[in-house]
This record gives sequence, C-alpha cells and structure tokens, in this order.
Amino acid sequence: MRDFDFANFYKNIQDDLLEARKLVGSIATVELNEMYYHGGEDVYDEEKEFNKERLVDILDSILLKIHFAYEYIGLPGMSGKLSAELSKYENKFSELEYISYVDVLYSPVESVLRKHVDAMIAHVQLEKNDKNEGIEAKLLLEQILRGIPKILSDREIEPTNEAIVRKEVYQTLIHVFPDTVREIPIAKVSKTYKPDIGIKRLKSAVEYKFVDSAEEAKTVIGGVFEDIQGYAGSEDWKTFYAVIYMTDNYLTIDQVNAEFELSEVPHSWKPIVIFGKGKRKRNLRAAKDVPLKSTAKKNDL
Repeated sequence: MRDFDFANFYKNIQDDLLEARKLVGSIATVELNEMYYHGGEDVYDEEKEFNKERLVDILDSILLKIHFAYEYIGLPGMSGKLSAELSKYENKFSELEYISYVDVLYSPVESVLRKHVDAMIAHVQLEKNDKNEGIEAKLLLEQILRGIPKILSDREIEPTNEAIVRKEVYQTLIHVFPDTVREIPIAKVSKTYKPDIGIKRLKSAVEYKFVDSAEEAKTVIGGVFEDIQGYAGSEDWKTFYAVIYMTDNYLTIDQVNAEFELSEVPHSWKPIVIFGKGKRKRNLRAAKDVPLKSTAKKNDL
C-alpha cells in the first residue's frame, strides 16, 4: 500500500474549504440583510437555499476526507474526537452562527473541520497556499463591508457623511485585520490620493461614498472613476473596494456594475452597494441667510 500523499490531500481539501468559505459568504450576505431589514425573520430565497444545500455537500465531503486520512495514518482516536465535536451540529451543517462584535456570520462546522486539518498537517512540511489564504481573507473583508448597515444599526448610529461610516468600519476591521490603516497617501504629479482604509497584508484599499439624494447618485460613479485614476500603478494597494452607502434605493448594484463594465474599469476594483439609515446634514446657515438678506433690502426701500 502506497504512503499517504499529504501534499495532494492538503491541496484538495484546501480547495474544498475555500469553496465552503465562498458559500458561507453568499449565505451570510442574505441572512444579514434579513436580520437588518426583516427583524431576523427567515425569508425564502431560492439562491440561498441552493447555496445551503451545496454547503452541506462540501462540508460532508471534507468530513469524509478527514475521517479517511485519520484512519489511513492510524489515528482513530482523533476521528472519534472529530465526530464528538460535530455531534451537536447533526443535521445543522448549513446553519451559521453570529459574531456580534464584527457583525459576521460564520460556519461552526467549517471552523471545526479547518481546525482538524490544521492539526493534522502541523508537523508535515507542506508548501502553504498563500493564494487561497488571501482569497479567504478577502471574502471575510467583503462580508464585513456588506454588513456595514447592521454594524451601524447595532451601535445605534445613523451616519450623516462618509467620515462616520469610515470611522465605525475602521474600528471593526482593526479587530479582524490588525494591520488595518487609514489614509495612506499615494503621491501623484499634481495631487496626493489617500484611500480611506487599507489592509496592508491583503494590499486591499477601501474607498467610501455616501449617497443621500438622487443628485449625489448621479455623480458618485464619477467620483469613483477619479479614485481609480488616482490609485493606478500603486505598489502598496492592488485590490480596491468602492463601497457606496445609500440611504435609499438611488442606484442598484446591477446599475453600478453596468457602469463599471461600460467604462472598462480594471478588475482590481470591486463595487459594493449597501443600503442603510442616515441623512446628510444640510447647510442650515445658508437657508437662514436668505430671509435676512431679503428683509434688509425691504428696509432700504
């Protein structure tokens, strides 16, 4: 009987874990929206249900491979330990659990399986798949960015501008990605550009736009396009997220995606459209000045 091929096992199961993480992200996005807009009520979503079925299949496949590996290398005790840890999730492989402080939903079953894979290969010299790890980290980042309305709602904050949104998201991201930074300058010939938030190890930058009117919606894409030109060629940032926070349905994600495609925006830029509470503060002083000026003219007559 040939030796167990750890390298092939690890590569195969890492691909499965990455697929599981992608499915968890898709399911979590829908369920966070349900929590925010429907008070936690479970709303039927055909795509979500399909992804849940697919997630169960992937997790079952990973579990089978781990059991096989434990049996092959003569560790039946670890196989039993794995079964015991998963016993409370029997028939619940598709269910996610909520981490409130970062407003993220995760799969506890995937977490248990990942822990056993890491333990199994801890003393084996294998080449790390940095690409998969980077993709998984970016999926987690995107999940947090999409959950911004829920984060603000939980903190009882109704933003009035980009700065408030940016501050709260930064405070959330710093717990998950300790190398999160703010406003690192990118120098150009005529202007210095500063991404709102950056995660250094992911080389990912996040730019925020706050939209509180139909007029702002018409110009917001132009602002993103200006940022795209400004950040082009940066060695510090390779992936960019344009997060558009809207207080109403002024634009859909399909419309924004279409604008990006028509303008041939680089694939390194990804738009994220979210909807939440808030209202931009208007210039009250300007409004008060109008009657005062009018009165003064009348008195001069």
